[in-house]
Amino acid sequence: MNDDELDEFTAALHDVVLPLGVPVLPGLDLAAHFSVPADPGESTGAWFDVVQLRSGRIGLLMGQVPGSGPAAVAGASAVGAVLRSTLLCEEDAAAAVENAALYAEHTPSVAGTTVAVSVLDPVKRELSYATAGHASPLLATAAGGVRDLARTGSRPLGPGAEAVAARLSLDVGDLVVLSSEPTTENEPPVGHDRGALLDSARVPGDAAATCEAYAGGLARQQTKGAVSVLVAEVRDIVWPDLDLDLPVDTDTTRQARHALADWLSTVSASQTDVLSLTHAAAELVTNAVEHAYAGAADGTDVQVHLHASHTDDGEVQVDVVDAGQWRPPGEDDIGRGRGLAMAAGLVDDLVVTTTDEGTRARLLHRLSRPVVVDRTPLRAAWIAAEPLVIEQVAPGAVRLSGELGHDEVDQISYALLLASQGRTQDLDIDLTDVTSVSAGGLGMLGDLVREPAGRAAVTLRARRGSVSQVELERAGIDHRAS
Repeated sequence: MNDDELDEFTAALHDVVLPLGVPVLPGLDLAAHFSVPADPGESTGAWFDVVQLRSGRIGLLMGQVPGSGPAAVAGASAVGAVLRSTLLCEEDAAAAVENAALYAEHTPSVAGTTVAVSVLDPVKRELSYATAGHASPLLATAAGGVRDLARTGSRPLGPGAEAVAARLSLDVGDLVVLSSEPTTENEPPVGHDRGALLDSARVPGDAAATCEAYAGGLARQQTKGAVSVLVAEVRDIVWPDLDLDLPVDTDTTRQARHALADWLSTVSASQTDVLSLTHAAAELVTNAVEHAYAGAADGTDVQVHLHASHTDDGEVQVDVVDAGQWRPPGEDDIGRGRGLAMAAGLVDDLVVTTTDEGTRARLLHRLSRPVVVDRTPLRAAWIAAEPLVIEQVAPGAVRLSGELGHDEVDQISYALLLASQGRTQDLDIDLTDVTSVSAGGLGMLGDLVREPAGRAAVTLRARRGSVSQVELERAGIDHRAS
């Protein structure tokens, strides 16, 4: 592997370490930002993670493994896995730091790693956190003013690292920020003040805008390396449930789709989540109209009921209920059921329950906001990044060109859903002119071609020897090479 290939490989490792999104919750407004180093050779062990715990609390992780290159990024992934698994089991910041310190004590490659672990309870509005050599969280209060919370441990992971947690109560409007520490050739720049920077960057009531402004300020103070920022603002929002009683006619599905899309927008759902849930719900409503009440006499007063709610842990539940009986498939219905298969594939879970009183179809889907990954311009010696271009060349046929990176996964997923009409028709994707594919992009493509039986087929095409074809071959993803 030459130097260029090594640098590209190191930069790609960031795609594996970072989460794709953060949960959308009524009690917390969350946002995340990661700036990839301008020089791929400067890829460091900086990382962050957001962990949704079983109790409904949220774990926020921030850390830095010493050094740069593949070993540092791989070390970040390993330490992050130890912290995440401990939080999932014990939901305790000090226990997570203790286990990570033990791991570092027996793993020389990650000794000296700094971490900050926070656990936020959006219902009780409580924060507990523990640090090991890393900057403590920043707290900006609703009343105004910003302060650094005290470190609970000044030594990095390894022998002698302290595993102590601090706790405090929060108010609605309070803002908690975790960020990477300045990575410079020597000492942090003169006048570096995270509190003052956050105070000037803060946009009350908008965690995403605050996160972007604060990350931009940190990036201007950096001389090398990556910048990572996590922002959580406590809020007290009660989103009303959606309740619809829809008369059964030719306009029922359209009404349901539009009403659900409008409601999802009010709860801050992303474009992809809106598309997935509205397509899936429309299939269920169509089933109720066409099958539950098939043969009903004209003028019969029949309705489909649609109910949607957003829980404290960020899950949207959509129920489609009818009082009829779905028509059983007959001999001429070969291939029927594609709509249900499509609906199930668009959301996290689909459950259909039938009784003598009727049928209830329930969709469950956890909302998320994409992590902003800022790929700063490369130095002149490197070829400028080619933006991803998505072109629909024919019905069910899409051509991609440029770079399919970590931050394009959400964009391309949305475009492919549109091109395949919600995955109801076969899809042909030409990747010949794709110049690079991130690990996240490969994961998305692999998931597309491995969809369960009953879903529309997806075919990946690439010219033999092209960048995309080589990457698909290495990843073991089915494709057609010509």
